[in-house]
Amino acid sequence: MQALAEESLLQNIPIFARLSDQHLRLIGEALTVHSYRAGEDIFIQGASADSLLIVLSGAAILFQSNADGIQAPLATVKPNQVFNQEALFSVFTQSATLRASQNVTAAKLGKDAFDALLKRHSELGAAIGLNKKDAGAAINPRFAEQRDDEAVLIETRRHFWAFLRTAWIPLLIMPAMWAAAFILGAGALSLLIVFLSLIFPGVALIYFFAEWRNDSVIVTDQRIIRVERTILAMHRQITQVGLESVQEINFDIPPYDPFARLFRYGSVIIKTAGSQGNLELDLIPRPEQFQKLIIEDRQYFESRKAQRHHAMVRDELQRWMAGENPELGKEFGPSPADASASPTPVPGTNGYFSTCIRMSNGDIVYRKHISVWAQHTFIPVVIVLLAVTGLLLTFTVLSPDLRIVTFPLSMLAFLIGAVMYYWLDWDWRNDIYIISDDTITLVHKRPFFLQNLRDQVLVERIDNVESVTTGFFAAIMKYGDVRMSLIGADEHKLFHKVSNPQLIQQEISRRQHMKEERRARYDAMQQRQILGEYLGAAGAQTSQQNQNAAHSPTSQPNATTLALQTEGGAPLARAANNLDRNRPPRLPRKRVNYAPQAIQPDNSQIDDLERRRPPRLRPDREHL
Repeated sequence: MQALAEESLLQNIPIFARLSDQHLRLIGEALTVHSYRAGEDIFIQGASADSLLIVLSGAAILFQSNADGIQAPLATVKPNQVFNQEALFSVFTQSATLRASQNVTAAKLGKDAFDALLKRHSELGAAIGLNKKDAGAAINPRFAEQRDDEAVLIETRRHFWAFLRTAWIPLLIMPAMWAAAFILGAGALSLLIVFLSLIFPGVALIYFFAEWRNDSVIVTDQRIIRVERTILAMHRQITQVGLESVQEINFDIPPYDPFARLFRYGSVIIKTAGSQGNLELDLIPRPEQFQKLIIEDRQYFESRKAQRHHAMVRDELQRWMAGENPELGKEFGPSPADASASPTPVPGTNGYFSTCIRMSNGDIVYRKHISVWAQHTFIPVVIVLLAVTGLLLTFTVLSPDLRIVTFPLSMLAFLIGAVMYYWLDWDWRNDIYIISDDTITLVHKRPFFLQNLRDQVLVERIDNVESVTTGFFAAIMKYGDVRMSLIGADEHKLFHKVSNPQLIQQEISRRQHMKEERRARYDAMQQRQILGEYLGAAGAQTSQQNQNAAHSPTSQPNATTLALQTEGGAPLARAANNLDRNRPPRLPRKRVNYAPQAIQPDNSQIDDLERRRPPRLRPDREHL
């Protein structure tokens, strides 16, 4: 059990990655070791999952069975792989079966043992991130953008050396100021310098520590999020990459930095399909373990995705067998009535200065922040006000001789200001960003048909989304930019100076998540339709063969014949004693009748063949 308690084993599990050595030792002592022979089931599909499982040695196959008994392999399990992490916090049923293909040794951590461990050591639940009121119930939301079905695996910051490498500056200034006070001797000036030596370096240390603590990296079971903040510059940048977009993960330890190997920090580079979506995390503690964590998280994500897909296919087959057979794509497209009607703004969201307009079809239309409108229309509004003031003075104060000059000038200024206001207001009002379920559209228009650009992006082509807020006014008025990097694109798609960029980033992420779920369900329905058509065709063919066999006096019923008829004659299921039920019906072989002809051997050809063949493969001439 000492090997199980080692940090290198338990720290690779995402939910235990942030624990101290003492906590890892406690969990290692709670583990129990089990052995399984080749061919034995480690856990079974449909059974209750009540423990976390770690494969220590051997190999196993993870597969899933559908309603017809067809076993679909999902993955080959190797040592150090982890299953059923959710079993420590909730009760659920296994969606697949794990069967040992070799002799397997596995370690288990039961939910009861884990709950007892949390009761004895309350600080352990806080370190993992559990709710203090109910440690076994749920995980607290760790950040504002966390989804309902998203679990945080690890939240880390840059290495503490990122703070210490800047903290030496105020620590060096402090003794220098003390030396200056000592040289000046006793006096008011010396006391002032000593007092300032405590205030300024202390404030600087607090600021550097806050800057270090502000930045964080969050790894969940669905995406990777980096948060960067700068206090003085009022800068906040949130970058997120979905696990499905991760293509390659590398780490680099700078060779020119001797402290990197001493304190074990480095850079982790996360590469995506698009070069603009790459994410580089610098000064990450233990970068090799962080890399391994993301790789295992990516594999776990794909495994759960495959399990959900098989579960959807199974549910769709059950719906088909129950008689529910909706047309493919009908559940995902708009109804004919909705398709013909144009979307309209939802009441209450379409004011004159609205920057977020919700449409009746679920789309959201964003405009630039109202400060952009105020900045653009300030000069035209001032010109119009001056022109109106000039007209009022012309007819009230000025003499008739001056009216000849001031009236046309005021009217000209009024027309120029009105045209400028119309132009700039129309420009702000028609530069919009539309977020829908499938696409994101960027529209840039100019009055009088001078420009009409419409850039449309598919949601599934988005590789990386980040929101950026920089500056005092941007932080106070809550506006910024949203950047989207696309697969195969060389530059970002930009939402420029929009209100609440973090909320827009969250909305784009939510649409991506919804798109993936709809795509998975559509694929499940498509496979359901293919399997349904195949089973229906096979059932009809078998039914016809059974009818022909029943009318034939020479045929005898076979025990392995497929029984695929219901009371109404519709295909239903195969017989349980059919050993070939998982195979498609064999195609009839094409028979060719021909009469063999007598071929006389040619001695010259035989001699030539004998010379080419090795001695042990040469034929005997006497048999020819």
